[in-house]
Amino acid sequence: MAVLNDIREKSPKFIIAGAAVIFIVLIIFDWGFDISGRKGRGGGSGEVLGTVNGKEVSYKQFSEMVRRTEENQKKQQGGELDDETDRQIRSQVWNQLVDEMLIEQEIDRLGITVTDQEILDIVNGPNPPDFLVQQFKDSTGTFRRDAYQAAMKDPQNKAAWIQVEEMLRQEQKRRKLQSLLLANVNASEGELMQRFIDRNLTMDAAYVLFDVNRLVPESAVTVTDDDLKKQYDAHAADFQAKAARKVKYVFFSQAASSEDSAAIETEINRLLEQAKSGTMDFAELAKTYSEVPASEAFFKHGELSQKKENAVFSAKTGDIIGPIKDNDGIHLIKILDQRQGTTEFVKASHILLNLVAGPDSMKVIQKARTLAAQARSGADFAKLARENSQDYGTALQGGELGWASKDRWVKPFADAAFKARPGEVVGPVRTQFGWHIIKVSGKDKREVKLLDLAMKVKPSAQTVETAYQQAQDFVVLAKDEGFEKAAENSKFTVQETQEFSKTGSIPGIGMNDAISNFAFNNKMGAIADPSYVRNGVVVVKVSSIREEGIRPLEEVKSSVRIFALKEKKLEKIRPEVDAFYKTLNASSDLVAAAQSNPNLTARTTGPFKPVDSPAGIGHDQKFIGTALALKIGELSKPFEGTAGYYIIKLLSKTAVDTARFTMEHESLRTQLLQEKRQRLLSDWQLALREKADIVDHRDKYFR
Repeated sequence: MAVLNDIREKSPKFIIAGAAVIFIVLIIFDWGFDISGRKGRGGGSGEVLGTVNGKEVSYKQFSEMVRRTEENQKKQQGGELDDETDRQIRSQVWNQLVDEMLIEQEIDRLGITVTDQEILDIVNGPNPPDFLVQQFKDSTGTFRRDAYQAAMKDPQNKAAWIQVEEMLRQEQKRRKLQSLLLANVNASEGELMQRFIDRNLTMDAAYVLFDVNRLVPESAVTVTDDDLKKQYDAHAADFQAKAARKVKYVFFSQAASSEDSAAIETEINRLLEQAKSGTMDFAELAKTYSEVPASEAFFKHGELSQKKENAVFSAKTGDIIGPIKDNDGIHLIKILDQRQGTTEFVKASHILLNLVAGPDSMKVIQKARTLAAQARSGADFAKLARENSQDYGTALQGGELGWASKDRWVKPFADAAFKARPGEVVGPVRTQFGWHIIKVSGKDKREVKLLDLAMKVKPSAQTVETAYQQAQDFVVLAKDEGFEKAAENSKFTVQETQEFSKTGSIPGIGMNDAISNFAFNNKMGAIADPSYVRNGVVVVKVSSIREEGIRPLEEVKSSVRIFALKEKKLEKIRPEVDAFYKTLNASSDLVAAAQSNPNLTARTTGPFKPVDSPAGIGHDQKFIGTALALKIGELSKPFEGTAGYYIIKLLSKTAVDTARFTMEHESLRTQLLQEKRQRLLSDWQLALREKADIVDHRDKYFR
């Protein structure tokens, strides 16, 4: 577009129309004549990669979309893509293609059309499409409608305008489809007020809980088969389930082997020798071999991994350090420069003892004081942390927290650590997490500029091919000997997923359209060809099929029993609940009234909003709804909540600020409508996928 801008600035008026011809041709070729993704749907030359409701997706079409997406990704990240990124891109492109085809099929099914007159009204109207307007602006940014109109009338542009009109036609069809879907979406005044109340109204309540599990042991009630049947029949709709599948699978890892790792180490050691001997400049080596783009930034403490951190900040300017094996590969690092920054960092370790309530709290404090004294007397701090710290995430590392600026730690901890000298042990210090004994091992303001030559440890082509060949061989054996027997003979581990839906993630495997489609399109016991998953290949066998419908009682018996058991317990305590309720009146102190019965839970919630989880209650909708319906000082009747029977007395409730509601009315409406529309479109797209017949053969073409 810079060329066109230059032409506009240097050319007379009549050339602008000619430049527009060039633009239109360029944009069509750049978009592949296919802004809507419609061109090529339903076939095309080449092999068939898959079908969507019988409509073909060609290999050529798919691979070209993948190529373009990969090129864009390479530009963004400034380097080559690894195999896993390639697979993710192929999955994203496939899903995009499927979604677009399903939308187009729905447009055709609904008979949505766009007339030529509608297109003319769009291009000739007061607000032409912005992507065209941008190309007919002069150097002052003014839209040149005369040049725009001239370009449309120029016979040379006829073919190009036909393509632009088709783009607009497909876009307009989608707009009509969306309008049709969203036509009945609205936000009522009641919904807006409820949203406002949920976010702004605050309540406080006292409550008594008759906890069924506390008051009635399981041994006190009996649940018969007849009870289970009645419970099941009464709540059958609760056991409605979508179609689901399970698969058994054997995983063949394509992770880098020890030989692959050794090969990278050999190569990076060779580069290190070249750098140290002076035969190659380190910057040139990094430019040629590094898989991480060079950075001109200065690094502070805490911005590098611990392995790099320790090596880099222990080196001098000009040093080449490494090889350093880290999670992201193997590194050679040259220290280019160092400077003093403005932010101070502290390196610390700690021992944490959790807070406890009651008389044992003094024991915890005493233990913390004893550990602090031992550390100050020269005991091995790391050993004390490993043996005593209850911060299990750092205890294994001897309590090591690494470097941090003052704002990275909670205030009492940070204040103590930053006042201490290197080598000093301070504490016990109390925070919301517990009691800390802190050892400060360093203070520094330095920042380091470095050049990183990084090489990722990746599986070789041989490793990848070997795993795939093993998977193929296993398919042959599994179909001949049986899946489990073949795995047993070959000493492979068989795993089984939990149930998964057609459009959901597969437990233990992740999102994988090929496996999901295979499971839902094949019979019990069917064995699939190898499928690529993250870091490897799997061979799957359909091990369970459940069609959509109400799950049989035998399948959900344990869940039904829980509900039946609770219902029996509720029946057993109801007389006690009613008797207690009769002792109350409007002036009763609910918490005090329950003190005589130690088996009851009587508390106040503290302030809470309808969207919150009241303290000690959780997000129990019946509790929150009952509280909302009460007036201040009013006592509720006994009602069933998640944990048992409750009686509530509302202590306070803020008034609804109608003036504020009026001010926020339109923003609430906009938010609510947007949420409803997004949810409807998402559900609609998901429903299209669930009922679609999708055949996916990508694994036959891509590894």
